[in-house]
Amino acid sequence: MRRGVFLIVPVLILGGLAADAAPVSTLNARPFLASLVVDRDSDPDLSRRPPPTVASPPPEPRVVLAAHVSQPLVALTFDLDMTSQMAAMARAGVRWVNSDAIGYMRANKIHATLFMTGMWAELYPAVARQLATDPNFEIGNHSYSHPAFHVPCYRLSWVSRASQAEQISFAQRAIQRVTGVTPRYFRFPGGCYDRQAVDLVHASGLIPVEWNVNSIDAFNTHSQQIASIVVSSVKPGSIVVMHLEGGPNAPGTSGALRLIVPALQRQGYRFVTIGELLAAGTPIQPTDPREVVEVNQPQSTTATVPIAARRSPTPVRHCSWVHTKRGRVYICG
Repeated sequence: MRRGVFLIVPVLILGGLAADAAPVSTLNARPFLASLVVDRDSDPDLSRRPPPTVASPPPEPRVVLAAHVSQPLVALTFDLDMTSQMAAMARAGVRWVNSDAIGYMRANKIHATLFMTGMWAELYPAVARQLATDPNFEIGNHSYSHPAFHVPCYRLSWVSRASQAEQISFAQRAIQRVTGVTPRYFRFPGGCYDRQAVDLVHASGLIPVEWNVNSIDAFNTHSQQIASIVVSSVKPGSIVVMHLEGGPNAPGTSGALRLIVPALQRQGYRFVTIGELLAAGTPIQPTDPREVVEVNQPQSTTATVPIAARRSPTPVRHCSWVHTKRGRVYICG
């Protein structure tokens, strides 16, 4: 035991000198510290102690739905979809940028995560760069051209596993090239996935992020309905999904934001990005061992529909219970 006493003294002296002298170089200190190493086998007291353990980093979450937090935080997330059909409409004059919603969030310094398709970034490079350089926004990967990674998924067409991997990598490169930002998070088109699709995302170094509050703003013109659903559903740590391409695909989002933001602020909520949310808490993950999410959107009866019309998807109608002063009302957008 005397050996242990003599070993501690130099360390205490060294610590005391460090307070009055210049910091000791790590390289210079190593030979000295190495001389203090004790042979565990030669000291019976030390040999009985368990070897020190090195903590391993926590595993990456498989899929993030929300987060356990101790503060009233909420993450607003916006998808920026772009398909070949939407690109053709853009060439015909449709602009898939909700400038009003973007301006409102920037003016009010609302932190949000924007899941951008690679094709959208290429079609609107100036806007994409502005969003990426705004400190309020975080950019995520939403595939290149928005196909389904698992079916059924609304009316999205499925692509092969090899094409899915390309969708992830092509979007990552397009976003990096246009904005200079490297996304950390990925969102599946339509929110649909299976185990193999999740594996592909992780193999690309990204973390899949879903949501636990669906605003149903897609193809929905009822801003009040969208806002009511979000405000009544949000809990601390929630992730809300919305859309930022505007146009006929998300016409009510801007009006809904003007209702959602002040309503949640009155409840004490603070808006954060996905990165900020996960830094403040622990992720909530799905419990389904199958790791499958699919959405079966029934097709319209095709007996009386012209063949040409069948190839173009019709807007999806979203229905939900909305809390009003008169009680709960079931509304379809």
